[in-house]
Amino acid sequence: MWGPGRKMAFGAAPGPRSKLWYTLVDGNLSEVFFPTIDRVALHELRFFASAGGAPPVDDAGDGQHRITWLAPGIPAFTVDSTHHEYRLTKEFFSDPDENAMLIAATFTPELPDVRLYMQASAHWQPGSEGNFGQVLDTHPPALLLRQQDIWMCIVGPFSRATVGYYRSSDLQIDLHDGDGYLTYTYERAGPGNVAAGAEIGIRAGSFQIGIGFAHTRADAEEVARATLQKGSGNVRHAFERAWRGLPDLPPALSKVSGDEGMLAQASLAVLRCLEDKSYAGAFVASPAAPWGESNHNGNQIYHLVWPRDLCRIATALLDAGDQAAALRAFRHLQSRQRADGAWFQNWFVDGTPHWTSTELDQVALPILLAWRLGIAGCLDHDPYPVMVRPAAQFIIREGPLTQLDRWEDLGGLSPSTLAACIAALIVAAEFAHEAGEHVAASHLRAVADYWNDRVETWCSTAGGQYVRLAGDPDQRPTVGAIAPEFLELVRYGLRRPKDERILRSLQSVDSALKVSLPLGPSWRRYVGDLYGEHDDGSPWDGSGKGRPWPVLTGERARHFFSMGLPAAELVRTLEGFAGPGSMMPEQVWDAQDIPSRGLSFGKATGSVSPLGWAHAEYLELLVTIALAGFPDLVVPARHRYTEGPPQDPA
Repeated sequence: MWGPGRKMAFGAAPGPRSKLWYTLVDGNLSEVFFPTIDRVALHELRFFASAGGAPPVDDAGDGQHRITWLAPGIPAFTVDSTHHEYRLTKEFFSDPDENAMLIAATFTPELPDVRLYMQASAHWQPGSEGNFGQVLDTHPPALLLRQQDIWMCIVGPFSRATVGYYRSSDLQIDLHDGDGYLTYTYERAGPGNVAAGAEIGIRAGSFQIGIGFAHTRADAEEVARATLQKGSGNVRHAFERAWRGLPDLPPALSKVSGDEGMLAQASLAVLRCLEDKSYAGAFVASPAAPWGESNHNGNQIYHLVWPRDLCRIATALLDAGDQAAALRAFRHLQSRQRADGAWFQNWFVDGTPHWTSTELDQVALPILLAWRLGIAGCLDHDPYPVMVRPAAQFIIREGPLTQLDRWEDLGGLSPSTLAACIAALIVAAEFAHEAGEHVAASHLRAVADYWNDRVETWCSTAGGQYVRLAGDPDQRPTVGAIAPEFLELVRYGLRRPKDERILRSLQSVDSALKVSLPLGPSWRRYVGDLYGEHDDGSPWDGSGKGRPWPVLTGERARHFFSMGLPAAELVRTLEGFAGPGSMMPEQVWDAQDIPSRGLSFGKATGSVSPLGWAHAEYLELLVTIALAGFPDLVVPARHRYTEGPPQDPA
C-alpha cells in the first residue's frame, strides 16, 4: 500500500547520520523512508479535529492548506491548515543527528469543544505478514509501530492512545462511528494493516510530536524522546545549519529564472534529497509510486535508481555547482556496471535489479557523464579502461536497435537512443585516443559515423518526418508515431537546430502533441501514449491516456534557445507547473478540473511529483540560458557532424 504519488513536499536532513526522508501530501505527513530511500517505513501521519456530535474533520481531506519552505532551498516545511472549525499550523523537519523527525504544531480551535487527534500507520510491505502496533504504558502514553525489522515510536502530549486495524477499528473509524468521540481504546494490534492514534491533550496552543525510527523498540523510543527533548527550535536550527553548509546555487541561475531562483533552489534541494545515505551516489528517480493509492503490487515504483535519471540528476548537480555529488553518482554507476559493460534497467539502492531490460541510452549516458566530469576536472581516475571501454563495446555489440527506448514500452531504432549512443561513441573514442588506443578510437568513430549517416534512413520517412521508433534497419519507415525524440540529435550536436528535417518534424509534433495550458504549452510524449489518467480522471491501470510532461517543455525550451529564440516564457511555464510546494511533476493534467480526483487544469496529475528528471531539466535550462551555451553538447561530435566532413585526428 503506497501513499499518493503527487507529493506536496519532500525533504531530508543532509549528511549520513539521519537516514530518513519524508514527504507531505494534503498538508499532512505522507510516506517516510527509513533506513534507505527505497524503503517506506511510515505510510502516513494525519490529524483529525472533532467537536463531538458530528463526524470528525479530516485535516488532510477537508482542510485548506498553504505551504512554505523554511527558507529557499532548505526543505523543512510549514503548512498552515484552515477549516471553519479550527486552524492548525504544522512544521515538519528531521533531526540531522538522529533517525527522528519533529512536528511542531499550533492548534487554534474556532469552536469551544473542538479537540485534535492524530493517527499514524506503517507501510504495509507487499507480500509481508503485516505490521504490529502497541500503546506504551508511559505518562503520557506513547505509540509503537513495527514493520518487519523497523520500529517506529511516536511521542507527544497525548491524553489517550489506541491502536487498531486500518479503516476497521482504528481511531478514524472510531471517531466517525462515535459521532466525533473516541469511545474505544486498544493496547495492541497485529499482525495486519495497523494504525496507531491518539488524542492531543492540549486543547489549544502549541505542541510537538517526535517520531523515532530504529531497528529495535528501545532505540526507536530513545531517539524519539531525545529529539523531542532537544525541542523544535534547536532541531530546526541544526537542520538549517546543515543545509547552509552545502554549496550554494550559482547566482547566475537565479538571475535568469522567472521567480528569483525559488524553484531553482528547491530543485537543487530535491535532487540532493534523492540520494541515499548508506549507498553514496544512489539517487532515485522520485520518492513516490505513481498513482500510489491504486498501486498495490510493488512493481510500479519510482524510488529506484535508473541510469538515465541518475545521469540527468548528476549533470544538473554538476552544473549547479555540486561537483562532489555528481562524482558520487558516477562512482555509484561504476559500482553497478555489469561484466558485459551495460547496466540493468533500474535497481534498488543496494544494486539489486528490479527491471532487467536493456536500454542502450542508459549505457550511453554514463559515458557522457564521464566526459562531462572530465571536462569539469572532477575525475580522480581514468574511467576509460574500467567503465567507458566496456560500455562502448556493449553499444557496438548490441546496437543500433535497442530493446527499449527511453519511454520503456517499446524498442527498435530510436532517434533519441541513437543520438545518445553516437555521442557516447565519439566521446569513448576521445578517451581511447588519450589512452593511446588509436585503432580502437578509429573503430569507435567509424561506427559512430555509420550510425550517424543512417539516422535519417532508419528513423525518418521519405517525406522527412522523424518517427519515434522504427523496426527494420534495412527498410525506411513509411509511417510511425510522432514524437519529439529527434531533438536529442540537436542536444548533443549531431544536427543543427535549424536542420530542415528537425523543423519539419517539429511542425508535426506541435500539431499532434502540443497542449496549451494556462501557464504555457507542454507536450505529450508520443501519439498513442497510454501512460496517464483516463479521461474521467481515474488512475492509470495499465491503460489510460498520456498527459503532457514538463520534461518535454524543458527540452523544447532549450531548442528554442539554440535557435536564438527567447526561452524566458517557457521558464516561467515550468515554474508554474511546480505548484506551491515547488515540486515538479512527471505529468500535468490537460483537461477540465476534476476536484474529486484532485486534478486541476495545468497542474500535476496523480502520477508522481516530484520527479528528479524534471527538476534536473529545469536546472539545465537555466544553465543553458545563463551561460548562453549548451552543457550537454558534445563538442567533438559537433565538430565532426555539423561543422564539416568527418575526419580522424592526426
